[in-house]
Amino acid sequence: MTVRDLFRRTQVRSALAFTLIITVAVSALFAVLIVRLADGIEDGARARVINTRDALLAIDRRYGFDELVSVVTDEAESVRDADSIFAVVDAKGAFVAGNIRTEHPFEGWRELKRSKLPDIADDGTGRDRFFAVWTPVSKGMLLIGRSDREVRQARLILTRSLGWGLLATAILGVGSGIYLARGAQRRIDDIAGTLSAVSAGELDRRIPVVQLPHHDLDEVAERINAMLTQLERLVQNANQSSTDIAHDLKRPMTRLRQQLESANEIADKNPDIKEVLEDAIGEVDSIVSTFEALLNIGQLEAGDRRARFVDIDLAKALSDTVEAYAPVIEDSGFSLVWNATQASSLVVRGDHELLVQLFANLIENALQHCPAGTSIELTLSGSTRGPVASIADNGPGIPEHERENVFRRFYRLERERSSPGHGLGLSLVRAIADLHGASATLADNQPGLKVSIGFPQRLAVPRHSA
Repeated sequence: MTVRDLFRRTQVRSALAFTLIITVAVSALFAVLIVRLADGIEDGARARVINTRDALLAIDRRYGFDELVSVVTDEAESVRDADSIFAVVDAKGAFVAGNIRTEHPFEGWRELKRSKLPDIADDGTGRDRFFAVWTPVSKGMLLIGRSDREVRQARLILTRSLGWGLLATAILGVGSGIYLARGAQRRIDDIAGTLSAVSAGELDRRIPVVQLPHHDLDEVAERINAMLTQLERLVQNANQSSTDIAHDLKRPMTRLRQQLESANEIADKNPDIKEVLEDAIGEVDSIVSTFEALLNIGQLEAGDRRARFVDIDLAKALSDTVEAYAPVIEDSGFSLVWNATQASSLVVRGDHELLVQLFANLIENALQHCPAGTSIELTLSGSTRGPVASIADNGPGIPEHERENVFRRFYRLERERSSPGHGLGLSLVRAIADLHGASATLADNQPGLKVSIGFPQRLAVPRHSA
């Protein structure tokens, strides 16, 4: 199973959709959490600024401005984490104490970038911002600020946690989807394989059903099995009816032919009666051949000959057909071209006798429906899907809208209704092709008709000697 096929499975798509929903929900939850936590940490940083300011204002009120300056100086010099800023200016705005000198008083809260503060720009990181506020004191102004480092660290931790969480969720979702898909796919493959086998003629095939635990696919399998049982019964009844009719009619027709032959021998002295009897014998032969063709088609559709399948050299089957029909083709005024460029390395699983009959029917079809002088070309080639045998002629061809109809039993084109034949040749061709898992298609040869028989892929066999 390729990756592309895997992602076509309903279970995988459902797991991916569920994973996507969970991912979006978790991402939204973490986004709200990050925002709320960052706001909380930022409020905490501002609260610490206020607490420090209140403590320094108390010193200013109790011990005076000089003591305030002394404490700020000590605090500025003792700062090791570079997360706090201090500044004291006198009534004229001149710097008195602190660790920054360039910031002038402003109203309310402001966020100051470390990169804009030359005195401490080299400390910490360039991404630092300070929540800062100026406050009047007895003889000047006091600046206190706190870094947002804790806010950024909290965001980073939560973002990484979100990333790892989403990765784990994706792995779990895709993994569970693949696990579920493989289990369900085995059941689906059983169903598909059984239906393919039934369509190929194995009407006795059934889908295996697991009794415990009983899943929804098992219920589907049981319904399909019931349908296949009914289908098998109907097909068997139809085939049996056709076979019985053919057998019942074949016997009296055979006896009738024997009686006509006896009468023909007696009527040697009367040419008129002899001619009538010979025509009657010919008609009986045509009816008997029709019954035999029907019996053959019924046996092929029942799949009885599949048990005799072996590896067949496809070129050998075509060569035997060409060898058998070459004199007939030449005597009929036709020409035959046998193109076997790649033929010696192509093999199929099948019945040699039936394949020869398939190709013989196609050649006879061309001989019967094409005028003298027609060229018949047989080609055998390989493709990525398997060997392809084609029989093409430059005769009148078959109209496109009739190409599928001619495979029906007893169907004949309007222009061919007066010619000999019973309309079962191409029906037998399709029955043999279906038995071998091959496809029979008709196409325009421009001019004429091209019949292609596409076989399933098989392993190559060694080249046979000429």
